Amino acid sequence: MYIFQPDRFLLKKQIKNVSHYVGGSVLDVGAGGNDRYSGLFKYDKYVKMDVQKGDNVDVVGSAENIPFPEESFDSVVCTQVFEHLARPQICAGEIHRVLRRDGYAVVTVPQMNELHEEPHDFFRYTKFGLEQMFSDVGFRIVECNQRGGFFTTIAQMKIRYCIDKFHLYDHKAVGRLYNIFANVIGQMAIWLDAVDKSDANHKHAIGWCVVLKK
Repeated sequence: MYIFQPDRFLLKKQIKNVSHYVGGSVLDVGAGGNDRYSGLFKYDKYVKMDVQKGDNVDVVGSAENIPFPEESFDSVVCTQVFEHLARPQICAGEIHRVLRRDGYAVVTVPQMNELHEEPHDFFRYTKFGLEQMFSDVGFRIVECNQRGGFFTTIAQMKIRYCIDKFHLYDHKAVGRLYNIFANVIGQMAIWLDAVDKSDANHKHAIGWCVVLKK
């Protein structure tokens, strides 16, 4: 069952907008149990790595100790993983290590999310923290794109609260009805963020998508 959430809607759109950086041999670090984004890219080979075994996983390995030699991949994708890493700087260095020269990495992170996958939920990120962390390991920042503003951040928090409070993914009939409401509220919030160009609005973000070049 699908319940509309501004974060997931904007995240997929954000990744699609930078998908042209990804190609050749691709490593998906922290691919998870579902293949959500590989269809957005054009590639020769797509390797899905995660810390746990699963139907969507090709290689089991840690993001802080990626089990591939130096310069093994043309591109690396890492979506919504860095908040779950106790030592994210090590993973940043590992991504840099396995990328070939002039290769690109696409990384997405939250700035404002509910606790999830507890107790393995350690960090939230700002644009400035991301740029500093990846610059420190040798990356050049190509793009750092904000996901959402004030209105979508508030809408996401309210929608997610209701999903968790009332266990809406467990109650499918109620969840389907709630999805109609969530879709209206979420799309309205996205429109309001598009209209409001103020600095006040842009001080708030659900998350970020950074494109890195080795």
